Amino acid sequence: MKSLKSRLAAWVFLPVVLISAADLAVTFHSTDSVATLVQEQLLKGAARIIAEHVAAAEGAADASAPPAAFELFENEEQDRVFYAVRSANGLLIDGDAGLAPPAAPVREDVATYFLSEVRGAPVRVVAYAESLPGGGLVTAEVAQTLAGHAALRKKLFLMTAREHLLLVALVLAALVIAFRWTLRPLMRFGELLSARQPGSLEPLRAQEVPKELLPVTEALNGYVVRLDSTLSSYERFVAGTAHHLRTYFAILTSQLNFGMREAGIPEEQKTLLAAMQKTTVEGTKVINQLLMLAAVEQGRQHPQSGGPQPTIMLGQVVTSVIEELAPLAHRHAVELGLDGSEEKLAVSAAPHLLREIAFNLVDNAIKHMDGPGSVSVVVRRDGACALLRIVDNGPGIEARHIGRVFERFYRADQGKPNSSGLGLAIVKEICDSLGAAIMLRNVNGGGLQVDVRVPLAQP
Repeated sequence: MKSLKSRLAAWVFLPVVLISAADLAVTFHSTDSVATLVQEQLLKGAARIIAEHVAAAEGAADASAPPAAFELFENEEQDRVFYAVRSANGLLIDGDAGLAPPAAPVREDVATYFLSEVRGAPVRVVAYAESLPGGGLVTAEVAQTLAGHAALRKKLFLMTAREHLLLVALVLAALVIAFRWTLRPLMRFGELLSARQPGSLEPLRAQEVPKELLPVTEALNGYVVRLDSTLSSYERFVAGTAHHLRTYFAILTSQLNFGMREAGIPEEQKTLLAAMQKTTVEGTKVINQLLMLAAVEQGRQHPQSGGPQPTIMLGQVVTSVIEELAPLAHRHAVELGLDGSEEKLAVSAAPHLLREIAFNLVDNAIKHMDGPGSVSVVVRRDGACALLRIVDNGPGIEARHIGRVFERFYRADQGKPNSSGLGLAIVKEICDSLGAAIMLRNVNGGGLQVDVRVPLAQP
């Protein structure tokens, strides 16, 4: 019973079912009484007709029961009807001798009912006494088998049961409709939470939720405030640490450069210094990437703090990135070119974030090329988005790695020690913060295609 719907249904539907069941039990007894009353009234009417007819004949032995007395008992069950007419001293005047007389004397104009048997068949009997004109009483007995009584009782009970079943069905349908209508705000509240960007720490607005969910909203907002404080202190610690490390790495790089310019140092020492310098440069790159990740996460958690985003032409950013990476492509024997760029594709984003997307994707395409090759970049309109497409003819990515390449520090090719596994993670974080979509797929014949769709700025 962890479901609110189940609890509400149990508290509303089960009492209705129990009350209906209790009412049906009472109804069964009532229908038996009604059927008995109907049968007794028919028996009384028939006995009265017979008694009055015999009394009018002054108790003559040849006085027979009139047919009208038995027309009352016509039904689909074809019940058997018995009658007997007796004098005041109990002598049988007319009818069936197998019909037992009443156990006690019958008073005039008073019907006496009792159950009996006639030749093994259970019957309900009425005895009715009528006074004769010359004095004395004549008693008429009429008996009927119980098939019609049982049929009427069953019919009345089934009629009431159908009404109860209809009532229960209506209550169940009303509960379903009421639950859907009543719990719709809760569903919308869940959808509102699900639609929030990952990492978003914006407080929930109380006017968007029903009053019953205000305690939950306040608790969530309080948790968000505490979580924001914890994460902010952690991010400040990481950013401060990275900033200090970057400073020390810059000093170390300067010292290594100075040491390599000294004349007369052995070649082995120069080689060692060069290796140290390369490692320092890679470490500085990782630190810068970590600082970029921290900045992007901070922007996603507090989107309103940065103010409105500027509008910038995507093609201009991509062109400057290609010019910046052209020397790297030349060193790797990679042909790098901008195959197409539509003008006036304006997007709302910080320029350094767009540059980071383009730079990381093109840089990855160049460095992960096994040999000479080509990297082509296209910028064009795609519906309401600006499409940045980067295609290379390198080895591509194995299918088992495509779903994980956006994870931090995940490297699909462990043989490349210079890769930190942060480039695509940064790109994914930036795309999520801008509402952009990124998709990777291998190209037939070899190579990888990366599509980034950034929503166009509103005019």
